[in-house]
Amino acid sequence: MSSRTFEKKQSQAPVSSGFEFIKGVGQVAGGTLLAATMLTSSIVAGGLVGLAISFRNLPDVRQLRNFFPSETTYIYDMKGKLLTSLHGEANREVVVKEKISPQLKRAVLASEDSDFYYHHGINPKGVGRAIVTNYTSGGVSQGASTITMQLVKNLFLSRRREYTRKLAEAVLAIRLEQILSKDDILEMYLNQVYWGHNNYGVQTAARSFFNKSASQLTLAESAMMAGLIQAPEQYSPFVSMKNAKFQQKTVLGRMLTLGWISQKEHDDAIKEEIKLGKIRSFGGSALPYITNEVSRELAKKFGRDALLKGGMRVQTTVDINFQKMAESVVKRWHYRLLRRG
Repeated sequence: MSSRTFEKKQSQAPVSSGFEFIKGVGQVAGGTLLAATMLTSSIVAGGLVGLAISFRNLPDVRQLRNFFPSETTYIYDMKGKLLTSLHGEANREVVVKEKISPQLKRAVLASEDSDFYYHHGINPKGVGRAIVTNYTSGGVSQGASTITMQLVKNLFLSRRREYTRKLAEAVLAIRLEQILSKDDILEMYLNQVYWGHNNYGVQTAARSFFNKSASQLTLAESAMMAGLIQAPEQYSPFVSMKNAKFQQKTVLGRMLTLGWISQKEHDDAIKEEIKLGKIRSFGGSALPYITNEVSRELAKKFGRDALLKGGMRVQTTVDINFQKMAESVVKRWHYRLLRRG
C-alpha cells in the first residue's frame, strides 16, 4: 500500500466517524420525538374517548320539545279580579314569544348574545375571548356562554364554573340547536331565566318591576330588565335604582354600538322616567278564607305539586266586594256580641 493511499484513508476516517455519530444522535432524537408524539396522542385520544363516554350520559335535549316549566297558579273572583297566586320556589307565568316586547328581545340579545342568530350553539369569538381572559387570570373567571348554553345550564347542569361543565354546555347547546328553532330557544330562555325577587320568566318580572305585561315594555324598561340578568338582586331597581340605571345605560350603549337603535332612541330611553311596580312574590290573599278553602280543594283533587307548579287559572263564584262586605258585617257583630258577654 502506498503512503498516498494510507493518507487518503486516514483523512476519510474522522469524517465517517462524525457522520455515524450524528446519525446515531438523530435516530435517538427521532425515536424520542416519535415516542413523545405517540404518548401525547394516546393521552389526547384517551381524553377524547373519556369525554365521549361521559357525554353519552348527558341529558336528552329532545325532551325539551314537550317541556313545561313550573308555573304559578292564579285564583280569581267571579269577575276575573285576582285574589291570590300560589307557587313553589319559582314564581313564573309562561308567555309565548308573540307576547314579549321586541324591545326586550333585542335588549337581552345585545346584553347576553348579540351573535345569537349567527352561531349554532357556541360562539367561537366568545370562546376565544374567554380563553385569553381565563388564562390571564389563572382560573375560570369569564364564561363564553351563549343564550343556548345558558338555557341548557339552567335546565340540566350545575352552576359551578368548571371546564368540564362548559364542555357539557357546549355539547348540549349544539344538540339543542339541531332540534329547536332560534325563536323557540329564545322564548324558552326568556320564560326560564331568573330576574330577581323570586321572579322567574319575563312576564312575572315585568308585572313585578313595572306593573305591566311583557308585551308592553318600553325600550327603557327593557334595557333595565336585560341589565338584571348578570346579577338580579344586585342590580334590582328595588334595591338600588342607581345600579339599575347604570346597567340600563350599559345595555343601551351596546344596542347603539350594534346599530339596533338610533342615537335619539338611546337618549330618550335614558331620560325616560321609570315607574316601579312592587314585589309580588309570596304576597297575601285578598280573601284568605276563600282562597285557603279553594287551595285545599285543589290540592285534594289534583295534588300539591299541580297546585304549586301547574299554572292553573281558577275562577271562583265569589264576588270580592260582596265577600268583603260579608266579612266586615260578621266581624262587627262578632265584636258586639263579645262585648255583651
